[in-house]
Amino acid sequence: MPDRVAAVREKFTSLKIDAFLITSLTNLRYLFGFTGSNGLAVILPGRIVFITDNRYRDQVRDEVKGADIFIARASLFDELARSKALGQAKRVAFEAAHTSVASWQILTRKFPRLTFLATEKILEKITATRTAAELEHTRTACQIACAVWRELVPKIRTGISENDIAAEISYLGRRAGAEGDAFEPIVASGWRSALPHGLASHKKLAAGEFVVVDFGFRYNGFCSDITRTVFLGEPDAQQRALYDAVLEANTRAREAARAGLRCAELDGVARTSLKKRGYEKEFSHSLGHGLGIDVHSMPGVGARSEDVLQAGNVITIEPGLYVPDSGGVRIEDDVHITEEGSELLTPLDRELICIS
Repeated sequence: MPDRVAAVREKFTSLKIDAFLITSLTNLRYLFGFTGSNGLAVILPGRIVFITDNRYRDQVRDEVKGADIFIARASLFDELARSKALGQAKRVAFEAAHTSVASWQILTRKFPRLTFLATEKILEKITATRTAAELEHTRTACQIACAVWRELVPKIRTGISENDIAAEISYLGRRAGAEGDAFEPIVASGWRSALPHGLASHKKLAAGEFVVVDFGFRYNGFCSDITRTVFLGEPDAQQRALYDAVLEANTRAREAARAGLRCAELDGVARTSLKKRGYEKEFSHSLGHGLGIDVHSMPGVGARSEDVLQAGNVITIEPGLYVPDSGGVRIEDDVHITEEGSELLTPLDRELICIS
């Protein structure tokens, strides 16, 4: 963890700050390994102060090293004042995206002499590039997802519900060594497969339908996120064309991904591929996103993104086509960006699986 904190301290001079207040649970985990649900930290030039509540009294001492730990008697901000951690500070940065208006009002009221600087994506930019150890955690999360998919496919059949499949995913992931789901599994069949984020329902799987299955797992804090689409029965020519168009877009984007490429350009590679096959409005979301401790992280991989791919990024590539009242297809892979191109972290078969 020291290198991660050092990366934050490197920002002190350019931001002209004396302290950085961390309130995002994602960033608390990334920086300190804290897995609780309530906490904050103050990074100072020569000290770290970590505050949580009594539920995590023992856990925080096990997980957070190299910090002065305080257990809040009342609110976290009350304890922050009592700790006098900001006693010598004048200008304090905070995470604007993770601080509510109510919290900001409390801070300015409790620390009236301080100047608070709202920052955007400082930590997110640091976490977007993986160290070797972090990449290994991501690889393991992806390996678990691939193993679960291979075990799951024989269990998919007509007559079972989307919820049955979602429950099986969660069970298989934990059994394989995951901390748990990276997000609630998406299982959408038939007309519901045209819902890009259609959470599992009680709907039964039926012949003649696509089934979109989107899931991922968390391992040592880092996430995987994959999607595969299967068909129950034999697809007709139109359904096959839909699938093949998505498959080609996925392949072309994976082949194009490399350090130095603008994310908007990568999105354009997939979008152009789909357009050449006659599909445009059916692709209704961005090509992908960064993948880290949060399942949606930097960089953003979409048509309006200003981000540029860097070596060490891990991103998803997930083109999809969605035809309302009919069905949809999505194929999602996780890739590690390198100087030469990309490393595929989810080496699963992408050909359409037809289940009789």
